[in-house]
Amino acid sequence: MPGTVATVPEQFAQFLAEPRTGILSVARGEGRPPHATPVWFHFTGERFEVSITRNRTKFRHLERRPAVSLVIDDPMAWRTVIIEGTARILDDDASLLETARALRTKYRQGSPMTPDEEILRGLRAEERVVIAITPEHVVSWAR
Repeated sequence: MPGTVATVPEQFAQFLAEPRTGILSVARGEGRPPHATPVWFHFTGERFEVSITRNRTKFRHLERRPAVSLVIDDPMAWRTVIIEGTARILDDDASLLETARALRTKYRQGSPMTPDEEILRGLRAEERVVIAITPEHVVSWAR
């Protein structure tokens, strides 16, 4: 239900902190299957953040219909988190930098951190935005 905030069970905190790929699904329109793409994500403990570019199909779909689902799965360990929520598009400097740094730390461990000005220049050149998803419904399981 839009506006309701759901929480992710604490037992999945470490699982979501690991460098996993999520599958982001966005609505394409009446009678069409969802548009699903692999994404890197950052979980803040309250919301999920994904960085995308404005020239992607998913961005155009999100502008029209912000309802999304994000699936993070580890089939070998029988762990899954599925969230459904409403995406907000953020393009302020602070959100872009915070998410970019979190994603780099998570997915490119050991890579030297680039200065903020350089990161922001690259994000702006790529026309990046942050998709912030607050969970409204969470399904999870683990063995």
